[in-house]
Amino acid sequence: MTSRLIVSALLAGLFLCHAPALARDPYAEPAPAAAEEAPEAKPKKNLVPFRQDSGLITAEYYLSTRKYAQALAVLSRVLERHPQSADAYTYRGYAYYRLGDKKRARENFAKAVAIDPTHLGANRYIAQSYLDAGDLSRALEQMQVIRMTCGPADCEELDELEAAVNRYRKGQRVSEEDR
Repeated sequence: MTSRLIVSALLAGLFLCHAPALARDPYAEPAPAAAEEAPEAKPKKNLVPFRQDSGLITAEYYLSTRKYAQALAVLSRVLERHPQSADAYTYRGYAYYRLGDKKRARENFAKAVAIDPTHLGANRYIAQSYLDAGDLSRALEQMQVIRMTCGPADCEELDELEAAVNRYRKGQRVSEEDR
């Protein structure tokens, strides 16, 4: 009995000593340079979103600081590792959109929706691109997809899109800052 306890204690100690090394992601995106260091993220409502690749977190930082070219570089590497990442395609579409390349943006949003038809962000940005092109009926169709995906739950993407549609109907242009 004592030998089992000793072996168990040794195994537990060995695991605890190596746990930090085992927890490291060998495919993790390197942290931003010191001059561009990301501020410590504060999760909303004490929820930390799952990210299949740490490069997505780096890309989120670059997108939030309007460094779209850097975000595109990071997202290319993420997509090499995870070619079926709807989040990466959505972020890449957003970066292209903000850089003014609407065609590439739509292509990336379409890839994201092909991978995950219920991806809220991709559906939201596709609808916004329809509004920007003056195609209210297609934007409303896309809004229905979001409404069905959200169900009875509060949905930020749906709220934002409804506000954008209302501004569009009033003849107001949606500013770049609203997105």
